[in-house]
Amino acid sequence: MGEFFMKEKNNDNIKFLNLIYQNAQMGLIGIDAVLDKVENEKVAKLIKEQREEYEVFCEDAKKILLKYGASEEEVSAIQKLSSKIMAELMSMNKEDKNIVKLMMEGNEKGVIAIKEKLSMYKDKDPEIVSLAEKLLETEEHNRNEFKEFL
Repeated sequence: MGEFFMKEKNNDNIKFLNLIYQNAQMGLIGIDAVLDKVENEKVAKLIKEQREEYEVFCEDAKKILLKYGASEEEVSAIQKLSSKIMAELMSMNKEDKNIVKLMMEGNEKGVIAIKEKLSMYKDKDPEIVSLAEKLLETEEHNRNEFKEFL
């Protein structure tokens, strides 16, 4: 019974870490789809900074996953395609305001997904909780930074 309990706890940790990883990966996908369409230098700089943050979150999640003997699960091809298509459609008229809205919506989706999982997370590995809370803070901060460009 103890071995099953440990596997169950590890499985919950791995699932949560993969959610964090995929959240950051979706941010990277969205950014890569719109970055070359941004005309405002301040918006472009902000998006590039956020891209760097997402790269760090991906790396941090991968490092912790390794401690659990697991590896990251990539975002599905369908999710990637959906994200790219949405970004392309939203930025077709090349208005930075539309790109800013898209980025803010992505930040909000990330906040909701992480908050929901954090509230149900039973194991409470402090390293994972810290990473999740840091991602939440970053997503909320990023969303607020975009508001001035609406």
